[in-house]
Amino acid sequence: MSILLGTVYGACAHATDFTISVGPSWTKGGRTTEALFVTALGDERRLGLLEWQPQFDVGAVRSHHSALRDLDRTVWVAAAGARLPHLWENLFFSFQFAAVQPRTSALSSTQQFVSSLGWQQGCVTVVTRHISNGSTHEPNDGESMLLLGVGL
Repeated sequence: MSILLGTVYGACAHATDFTISVGPSWTKGGRTTEALFVTALGDERRLGLLEWQPQFDVGAVRSHHSALRDLDRTVWVAAAGARLPHLWENLFFSFQFAAVQPRTSALSSTQQFVSSLGWQQGCVTVVTRHISNGSTHEPNDGESMLLLGVGL
């Protein structure tokens, strides 16, 4: 058993290129639903002293099962941007531009911004993420989520 656990941990200790993350998502009024994302990371690069990685996400925020405020449909999200992988210890930050379809009152325009703050240890990732249009279109409720991910 110890050999099996050691092998799994050893495999997870290497950098992962893909992560599948799931967790709850909240919008205005405390309405909760589920979110799922697949993240792909490119190779780390340097820009002066700054280390960064290209980051691409595809995911979905499920319906809030409410006809109120136009939250009755699943929203698909595609995002691209950059991750700063080494802020402090295993902490990272990423910022992405995204397109969503269909729109809801929480994600009310096709263009969105995605900001994430997370922690990664081996193949396990914990991420707080917010998706919003930055007040470029009203309403601007956004979706905030807490995701737990496993690297592949």
